[in-house]
Amino acid sequence: MPSTSTRKPNRLAVNNQGFCSVFGVKATIIIVGFILLVSVLSLLYLCTWTIITKHKYALLASAYLYAISTYSLLISASITCIAIVALFVTAWIEHAKGLKITLFILILTFIFEITAGLLAFGYTVNLDERLSKNLLETIQNKYHYVKGKTKTFDQMQRRFRCCGSKSFKDWQLNSNFNLSMASAVPDSCCKSYEPKCAQKPYGKHPSNIFYEGCSSALYRFYHSHLITLGCVTVGVSFLQIFTIILLVWLINHVEKIMLFNHPVAPPTKVRRLSNEITYYPIQSSQLVK
Repeated sequence: MPSTSTRKPNRLAVNNQGFCSVFGVKATIIIVGFILLVSVLSLLYLCTWTIITKHKYALLASAYLYAISTYSLLISASITCIAIVALFVTAWIEHAKGLKITLFILILTFIFEITAGLLAFGYTVNLDERLSKNLLETIQNKYHYVKGKTKTFDQMQRRFRCCGSKSFKDWQLNSNFNLSMASAVPDSCCKSYEPKCAQKPYGKHPSNIFYEGCSSALYRFYHSHLITLGCVTVGVSFLQIFTIILLVWLINHVEKIMLFNHPVAPPTKVRRLSNEITYYPIQSSQLVK
């Protein structure tokens, strides 16, 4: 009977089927990458909207950490968008070096994003006290002396219908406002606002002045937004780390296939003439007879 030889299946071919195949991993990366791209674009929009609408009051309250974390998120989200587009191209053509560069960029932006998200969460701790302290410092040392701060403080008081840091009495810390002077508070503290309203007799009356301090209004303005920004950032970061895991898997598959298709030839052994020569001892003429 003819002998039937059972051929062993190729291990690489077995592991390159179904979901574990290169095509399966590529398809998963493209799907997850698209979801990540939409999430990062949402984060990019949120950061841009934050900078446009909220940063002038944050700088007024000397919330520099909040500003730094937002700008860091904006930059890292922009770089991540470019990296995801590069990921689509390099994954489709199975370019190993391009995949490794994309992996490095995604890991780097992941570190920046998770750090900025944790900073946003951490900044909510004792936020009310920090805002109150910084606003008091602005009232005492910068209002009426720094033009930009003065204008922004007036806009804040009119927008949030507040006065001072904790209350309208905080303006007594500024030498330009006193109960014995023409104005006890700035005009922006008046409920019925008009130029020089605080200098009129009814302007000094407490019924025409906002009672609530601006630190409480700013706390409500920033606290919920910081929680939203932190949650979105952490969610994007977890989705990004899942993409990084898939990308490492794809790089490993691509390198295995490249090694299988183009095996590295073992180094050829160099034959040396000296290794093939047999040496015999020289005998003296007296011994040879």
